[in-house]
Amino acid sequence: MRIAFAAAELTPWVSTGGLGEVVAALPKALAALGHDVAVYVPLYRQVRQSVGARGARLVDTGAVSHVWMGGHRVDARVFRIAEESRTVALQSGKFEAVRGDHGTVNTYAVDCPVLFDRDGIYGHSDDAARFSTFARAVLNTAHKLLGGHPDIIHAHDWHTALLPVYLEGPYRRLLPTTASVVTIHNLAYQGLFPLSELSTIGLDRTTLHPEKLEFFGHLNWLKGGIAAADAITTVSPRYAEEIRTPEFGERLDGVLNHHSRRLFGILNGIDTDQWNPSKDKYLSHKFSAADLKGKDDCRRTVLAMANMDGNDRHPVFGIVSRLSRQKGLDLLADLVPYLASRSVRVILLGKGEPALEGRFEALERQFSDYVRVRIGFEPDLAHVLQAGADAILMPSRYEPCGLTQMYAMRYGTLPIVRAVGGLFDSVVPATNRTVAEKTATGFTYDHDTHAGLQWAIDRALEIYYGQPEVWRQMQQTAMAADFSWKTSARRYVDVYRLAQGKKP
Repeated sequence: MRIAFAAAELTPWVSTGGLGEVVAALPKALAALGHDVAVYVPLYRQVRQSVGARGARLVDTGAVSHVWMGGHRVDARVFRIAEESRTVALQSGKFEAVRGDHGTVNTYAVDCPVLFDRDGIYGHSDDAARFSTFARAVLNTAHKLLGGHPDIIHAHDWHTALLPVYLEGPYRRLLPTTASVVTIHNLAYQGLFPLSELSTIGLDRTTLHPEKLEFFGHLNWLKGGIAAADAITTVSPRYAEEIRTPEFGERLDGVLNHHSRRLFGILNGIDTDQWNPSKDKYLSHKFSAADLKGKDDCRRTVLAMANMDGNDRHPVFGIVSRLSRQKGLDLLADLVPYLASRSVRVILLGKGEPALEGRFEALERQFSDYVRVRIGFEPDLAHVLQAGADAILMPSRYEPCGLTQMYAMRYGTLPIVRAVGGLFDSVVPATNRTVAEKTATGFTYDHDTHAGLQWAIDRALEIYYGQPEVWRQMQQTAMAADFSWKTSARRYVDVYRLAQGKKP
């Protein structure tokens, strides 16, 4: 199949979280299955800087998009981001597409300086113009860059959710057989704009309907994409169920229930080459499920970096997270005194809401023997902490998928999580039965309360202190779990086939 991805983020060029990682990894897995994929991202100033910093280059494809907006024409030119292949570079210095076993992945950046050459990627007053221009550039150029009409246009989150709307309306003649898929990475962000922006995005008033874009007196791009798409996916099976309820539905639960036959939950994968403790470039000591000595060495390294006693056998709980209420970090902060009373060392790496940053810094001062806080995010430290911690804490109020728990399990670091979204789907809780069956990989709790989180912490400490052989078995089971993209990519292909079946 010929598949075009469109997203506002793409690792390593521009990313603020899991969206960029997924949009980078899934196309490679699809190419390995024999499909040709074009991945589009806006040519933000940050992308241009990243291209230069990584020694890549921008190659003009000659593809240009012209759209009319508010009575004037806006032009966008498409460049291919060419990374130098290490193998080819030794021979000829050529730049090539990423090749799978049979398919290819090409990465394209849509250049419109007046809209994208600025600091920051979100939160601008003209975001409606910016992302609608981007979406239309994808539709105007995909047939040329893919060597024929795309079979699938795959939109990610609200920034590109107009793609199915355009395909259903003004672009139907241009791409009559192209099916659309929209993936909801986080339903909390929906792309709400005033009704007056309708002319900006190039749509007429027929789309202002409660079953389409209209949403309580606003345009809701994600709602419009859900209504128009041939298939809808979310990033875990559990999240696909949760968003159909008032608790998690963000006022779109009714819409999602109406379209539930086209809604599928597919658990994200992770890059198992990048997250591999046997060859991780960031680790001073490598290890595997068969030989965990290196993990013990990594534990000592983490404690030494934190200026703590590396030979102390009390547990090390890591936190690698955006600091926000969604992540339940306020709840966790309340329990730091309890963790300290149980001699647990807590090491946090993350940034986010200033109030939470300040609160954890205050806790570090108050419990200086037990708490270390590093405000910011550094990939090398994330790898080191994932490898050196005994457990990772993720008390999320909701979690569409979550990748941190998968990274942790890959490194034998047991997750302590609330059983929501992808955390429910990926972590097998340590019950008497799962421990006996040797299938347990972590600790879960159901209710968003201090008591619930403390119960899961106590269960983890019970096994850590009292049943070290069970803890070791859980580490090995967690490390053996398959979170590669291969299985997920096959599921996406199944969804693409179903979406195509809706086309003439």
